[in-house]
Amino acid sequence: MPLHCASFHRPRTRILRIFCLAAVAGLGLIWLSLRSFDQDDQIPNFWADYPSLPFSSPPEQSQVLTPELPSVGENGTLPNNLLKSNPSLHILMPARAKSQDLCRSIASAMLLNYPPPTIIQSGNLSSSYTLHDAVLSQIRGIVSFLEGNKHVNQSDLVLIVDGADAIFQLPPEVLIRRFQRLVWTNNEKLRKKYGIAVTEDQGQEGVQKTVQKYSQRVVFAASKQCLPSSFDDVVCTTVPRSSLPPDIYGPETDIQGDGRRNRPRWLDPGVVMGQAADLKLIYERILEYVTLNQNINAYERAFAQIYGRQEYVRELERRRTTSLWKEWLWNIIGISDASNITNVYLSLQPGKRYEFGIGLDFESQLFFAMNGSESDVEWIKYNDVERVLGVQSEHGVPRERRLTLPVDLEQNTQNPFMQPLWRAGETAKPPYYNRTVDFLPDPKRADWHSLPLMTNVHTASIPAVIHANGYVSFRDSCWWKMWYRPWSRALLRKYMQSPLSGGGILWNMRGGTGGVWTINDQWFKFEEFCGGYETKLFDDRWVSWDEDGKPIYNQWGNLIAGALKSSRNV
Repeated sequence: MPLHCASFHRPRTRILRIFCLAAVAGLGLIWLSLRSFDQDDQIPNFWADYPSLPFSSPPEQSQVLTPELPSVGENGTLPNNLLKSNPSLHILMPARAKSQDLCRSIASAMLLNYPPPTIIQSGNLSSSYTLHDAVLSQIRGIVSFLEGNKHVNQSDLVLIVDGADAIFQLPPEVLIRRFQRLVWTNNEKLRKKYGIAVTEDQGQEGVQKTVQKYSQRVVFAASKQCLPSSFDDVVCTTVPRSSLPPDIYGPETDIQGDGRRNRPRWLDPGVVMGQAADLKLIYERILEYVTLNQNINAYERAFAQIYGRQEYVRELERRRTTSLWKEWLWNIIGISDASNITNVYLSLQPGKRYEFGIGLDFESQLFFAMNGSESDVEWIKYNDVERVLGVQSEHGVPRERRLTLPVDLEQNTQNPFMQPLWRAGETAKPPYYNRTVDFLPDPKRADWHSLPLMTNVHTASIPAVIHANGYVSFRDSCWWKMWYRPWSRALLRKYMQSPLSGGGILWNMRGGTGGVWTINDQWFKFEEFCGGYETKLFDDRWVSWDEDGKPIYNQWGNLIAGALKSSRNV
């Protein structure tokens, strides 16, 4: 009988218990909701109180790739009355002085048909000219170019790379398309996360418009290290989590150690792309910080501060507008996208801008930061099926993603060995074609599938620009592994011989072919600026750039013109 009674009462007790728990949970959610409502009047509107609106048009809508075919002089100069209707692309390369690494950056950009870079040299160090002085000189040069150069408009795209550490791998068209696609994708995520706001239209008094609160406008490379700070520094903890899978490096992912198995989530200042107006705001703040802080790591710490404070203010605004019961529920389910600002209290000055539209390239679609990530990459020929299928397993990638040549390379990018198009009446520019020096593979037999492309095997990405800021020895070996290594001289000569009107894109109004600009608008030919570094750039027997069209003789006086060191098999 007792057993019978127990079995009779248990179901009712269980139902009553569930009902009570549900009631308590419901009351708790109502309380959290009311508490959230009450707090709205107590917490400041971070989006409204701190300037957040951008100053230029959305970069993902920029028409930089619109082709224009102007009349160009034989030396690559542009007519004085030429007008350019679409935004330009500019390349900035800050560097301390000439070096083989700077010339490698320049050469790799040229042979891929990037616009001539502007070199911002800070000069060699001395007892009276410190590293801090050199850093300040570079930052001032960048700010001066962005706000004062007559050829730069606010909506122009600007790529800033560390001149001594950058190696270009893919053409500018690929980089620009990926930049715009990444910005568009991330802005959709930011709109869902932070919402929209109503503000007055600056162009029409009394007219209101709806805008997205926070948007991405600038893309930096992502690093595994929060340099120069420690991982528990507040500017390191406030940044968003990486978008990569939490087990991308296996069970030890994000367990600090030497950081090599960290998911990239911190800002690497060595490579950045954005519109001139947005970059100017960032580098003006960097200049302000570095001027006041003369420690050795002020430059890197300035970027960490800017990015960390941006994300801190964004998270405060998100928490202000979200309901606490939703926050509680998302934490319970494990889908919260909140940034970690627990016990973080940063001083904020009313009216000061903390929003800079900064975002990172977590997947290395645009940029790859080499420091701490040397073991993440392989040089892969995508027509080597066996290699493609096995390389991720060799690296212990837990969630293997199919490695395939990206569509933007396979279908939408010209074969790098295609010869330039010529219009009727056009003549070749020096250096004139030499069938020995200018030999390139047949485009019908060699294409992007057959070239060794540096690939991040964990993210299945082929970056356009590599920030080779790791070990110096690895940077050097990286250069000699690049796909263009056997034909770098020939590809560079092809670039210089190509007529802009033969299907080229007018990247910016400065013009010029086969050289570099300085911050003072001085022009130096490639051989003037990089003369003497040819053996560090080209894998062949030709020596100086201006001698590469002349015959080569061996010790017995026999002509061996064109006999190269390395095989040119593809």
